[in-house]
Amino acid sequence: MITKLLKSIGALPQDAREELFKALPNFEDDAPAEPLAKQVNKGDISNIYMMEDAQGGAEANRLLLDYNQLRMMSAVPLVSAIINTRVNQIAEFSIPSHAGDTIGFQIRLKDSAKEPDDDELLTRQQLYDFMEHCGDPRINYESTLESFLRMLVRDSLIFDQACFEIIRNKAGDVCGFMNVDSATIRRSKMSEEEQEAGRRDPEGVHFVQVLNNKVVASFGAKDLCFGIRRPRSDIRFRGYGFPELEECIKTITNLLNAELYNASNFTNGISTSGIVAVKTAMNPQLFRAFRREFYSMLTGAHNAKKTPVIQLDPSQDEDIKAVNLSSSNREMEFDNWMNYNIKMICSVFQIDPVEVGFNFGQEGVTSSLNQAGSTDKVVVSKERGLRPMLRAIQTWLNRYVIHELDDRFELVFTGLDIIEPQDKVDFDGKRVRSFMTVDEIRALHDLPALPNELGSIILDPNFISQLASKKGVPNV
Repeated sequence: MITKLLKSIGALPQDAREELFKALPNFEDDAPAEPLAKQVNKGDISNIYMMEDAQGGAEANRLLLDYNQLRMMSAVPLVSAIINTRVNQIAEFSIPSHAGDTIGFQIRLKDSAKEPDDDELLTRQQLYDFMEHCGDPRINYESTLESFLRMLVRDSLIFDQACFEIIRNKAGDVCGFMNVDSATIRRSKMSEEEQEAGRRDPEGVHFVQVLNNKVVASFGAKDLCFGIRRPRSDIRFRGYGFPELEECIKTITNLLNAELYNASNFTNGISTSGIVAVKTAMNPQLFRAFRREFYSMLTGAHNAKKTPVIQLDPSQDEDIKAVNLSSSNREMEFDNWMNYNIKMICSVFQIDPVEVGFNFGQEGVTSSLNQAGSTDKVVVSKERGLRPMLRAIQTWLNRYVIHELDDRFELVFTGLDIIEPQDKVDFDGKRVRSFMTVDEIRALHDLPALPNELGSIILDPNFISQLASKKGVPNV
């Protein structure tokens, strides 16, 4: 909403712009409006996706896919299943977890050893409310943290470029954040002054929004998060990410070609199974009528697998040999080839195929006793792919939102390391038999100590035996 408003204001004369800025609502105070960001020309865009320049040239363009191609590749069913799985998994972390013992997000003090006072407890609750609504509800009443995370993760997995705008009031304070179309955001080129200084101006324009090859908005370094999960130091790519779709483009092409080959067996008039030869001396006109009747009875769906029918003259001793016109997919190990491509794509996205419905088992293992279960595979898969993505999103939200609001606090996603209740009991049993006393274990669960110092022992046979011998108690 704010971005659209700024676009419309930018097209007005300077006097009209100043009058409109005076009329804009102020969320906190009546501080004077900040001047509009300077206009950025199309030639000032550092963008390997749109143009060639001396730094990147045609080579950089040949190495990359544009945003539209990446978006179309994300519609491939397997890729779509992978993206939707990760989106749904991360959306579960949009629920507040005040105690940090459930799946969700927690706002806590950076200093973990410090107990929050009343003022910090109030601030923490305000931060929870702020994050749940993505800021002031007046900016976008429909915006929620769940919808924000869903859009952010989808853009990140398709483009490796997750962008969201930081909304500020006239005083420059953060009052909200909202998604922007990541496919429209480009890095701006360094100005001549920045090139002479050898570094970016912290207050200058760092990013621009491009629609229909026209710059429609500009952003400073602190006004927009340009989130990259897989950064590259290669100077040709100028700080843009490395999307998984670009890395596995050949494998996706192989998968589509294999699917097309198999589907072609069921399309119109492709891959006949054989030839029917009829030895008869009937009139050719009558034979054509027979052939029409034959076709009406045996032609497959959509006219597929249409069988040729020919007439042979028995008086001329005409004959035809059986010729198999269809080949089996087994000859090219079709299933193995499909499975290989599926596994390769899943490996690039750091997700186990079992998470998207393909349970291949363990290669080369014939005994089921040595195979990992589906639950174990999902846990390992989340460690490889889900945890790094959560850590990246956590870093972006802390840097651009939480620390801007109050740098005493931080946002963390919780729930990945939760231990099941039965596992906790088993773990406590091991601890009380090795290095912790019964009273120490009870204290962890807010239980009182046992009377008469009965709980001041470790339930280890050797420890109990030594303790009994020191007190003169005979062993039983």
